[in-house]
Amino acid sequence: MIVRPEEVSGDIRREADVVVVGSGAGGAPVAKELAEAGYRVVVVEEGAWFRREDFDFRPSHALMRLYRDAGQTVALGLPMVILPQGMTVGGTTTVNSGTCLRVPRHVLKRWHLEYGLRDITEEELNLLYAALEEYLFVKRADPEVAGRNALLFLEGARKLGYSGGFLPRNAKDCEGYGVCPYGCPSGAKQSANVSWIPDAVRAGADVYTRCRAERVLVRGGKAMGIRGHFLDQRGRRGYRLEGSARVAVLAAGARQTPSLLMHNRICLSSGRVGENLSIHPCGGTVALLNEKTGNPKGIPQSTYVDEFAPEGIMLEGVTLPPPVMSVSLPWGGRRHAEAMRLYPYCGTFGSMISEHDSWGRVAAGPSARQPLVFYRFGPADLERLKRSLVLMAEIWFAAGARRVYTPIAGYKELTSPRDLYRLSRHRLRRWEIYGLSAYHPMGTCCMGGDPEWSVARSTGETWEVENLYICDASVLPTSLGVNP
Repeated sequence: MIVRPEEVSGDIRREADVVVVGSGAGGAPVAKELAEAGYRVVVVEEGAWFRREDFDFRPSHALMRLYRDAGQTVALGLPMVILPQGMTVGGTTTVNSGTCLRVPRHVLKRWHLEYGLRDITEEELNLLYAALEEYLFVKRADPEVAGRNALLFLEGARKLGYSGGFLPRNAKDCEGYGVCPYGCPSGAKQSANVSWIPDAVRAGADVYTRCRAERVLVRGGKAMGIRGHFLDQRGRRGYRLEGSARVAVLAAGARQTPSLLMHNRICLSSGRVGENLSIHPCGGTVALLNEKTGNPKGIPQSTYVDEFAPEGIMLEGVTLPPPVMSVSLPWGGRRHAEAMRLYPYCGTFGSMISEHDSWGRVAAGPSARQPLVFYRFGPADLERLKRSLVLMAEIWFAAGARRVYTPIAGYKELTSPRDLYRLSRHRLRRWEIYGLSAYHPMGTCCMGGDPEWSVARSTGETWEVENLYICDASVLPTSLGVNP
């Protein structure tokens, strides 16, 4: 059963076997598997519940309804980085592009060697991945619906001899509407709100929506449940929910989970809660072409170039609807109007950086729902980000672009290979780049083999509180370098 605040007439006290905080990529699978195994499961989700018919192709509506902070969650630093996060049933899976990649082998080997996680074996993970990929209909993006934007960039990369292809996605019979980040209107994308959560509910789980978890109930060193409040349309607290359970699972993400632990003053003995934040910083380019790209129709993230993956650079597709493109361009006035007039001829593509010398952390804010995120770019990662922009511009010119726009001051418009040479020789400083976003926050409650420098065991159970599990990307000890 999915319960909305409007259906609640008083305080609720629930007895369950397991209470799960969060209904995204971590919490939803846990709820489904345990409910199907016969356990009584309660899911607490801060965001609202939407059906596919509620997704109306309008980015402004989606940002206000489906995202935390209307999509303007930021990591403070220089440059400041936007860190979009979903806040709805299904979490960020409802508003991501659906790309599904496995943990790279070298990352797993590092976890074995440096973090003592040898019981997470490649063989076992491959079996789990195979089962998940079958359940989520994961397959390579269909070139027929990928969109001209994606195909043009891939053609340019192949002219230069760079390796690339089509990304694996969790979509069944995708129609290429081009609005994956704003809720899939066809239901093709197998995000948690159309896969795990409905299956969990069919198996008997109850999902309480627009309900914010605030307290982790602990007695005698054991987790005993969760306490929170329902929220009205303005986010004001209403009736109370208390879920008593033998096991509590935190799956609120790498920003909210450590905040909840810090405000409850639990699991803090290692000093690692909120530390070790890892993200994938992303840059973007816009190219002016001689042919129409058909944007935003197509699959926003359907193609990739992995030639430079060993350097920590992945190039992945992106498309921007007109309202989003409008706020992404670096100009105003007539220049902005002229650029938007040429929108049908614009191509877009993005880069994703695997960190090497950057660092970040999540700190306790004024309340558990308002943690502060800090992030500092290292010089090597800043150079890597600049190189990714140069590479994308080179590929766009090979694809026939007349001009390429970048987010670097002094190089906002590139018109020739000579401009590429100038940019590649430029020593980029932090304040010269703008409009950055980042995705896949990880690591703020990292798991490991030693309680002195990790928050949770390899099973996800916290070292400090028995029967309290963390099941989200905050337990991943390092950057994956790929879309998780």
